Amino acid sequence: MELPVGHTAQVKPPVTAGDFIGKYFAQDSLEFLRWAARYFRDDNVSLCVLLYMMGSQEVGGAVELKQSAIAAELSMSPAQVSRAQAKLKKLGLAYSPKRGSIQLQPAVTLRGGYRRMEKPVRGSAARNVKIQVEQLSLLNELVLDPAVPEEFRGMALPGANLPEPSTTTRKRARTTKNPEA
Repeated sequence: MELPVGHTAQVKPPVTAGDFIGKYFAQDSLEFLRWAARYFRDDNVSLCVLLYMMGSQEVGGAVELKQSAIAAELSMSPAQVSRAQAKLKKLGLAYSPKRGSIQLQPAVTLRGGYRRMEKPVRGSAARNVKIQVEQLSLLNELVLDPAVPEEFRGMALPGANLPEPSTTTRKRARTTKNPEA
């Protein structure tokens, strides 16, 4: 593409990239979706809560929804949503930075884009500016924050691996499906 004289363009790589955690990230990571389908195969509540939160996140992965709101949308009880969120936190896929807020793991669920922030301007009132939320910067910020739980930080570090579904869950599902096996 030719640009008019005196004009320039900045070319950035697409949001999606190859591979997965510890290498490159893809917002629509097929590997993560396949893992979630396998891991939560016998736990539809946790899978539904995870997917609902992923679809409800603000730029940067914050989910500002009460458990009761998620429960109402998914026709579940708040206790079911609470248990699902606890499981996601134990896996390092989410944590609560403050009451009523969930931060999703940017290594697997990042919603990038631009976030409005107040920026102080010398000699005048602060003004609203848009800053780009980039995955690596956000991951570094979270990994260095001592208030972030270890499970969450561990999942954000290079080389992290998603856990395999337990073998008892798989065996139980096979037995339930085919009782003669």
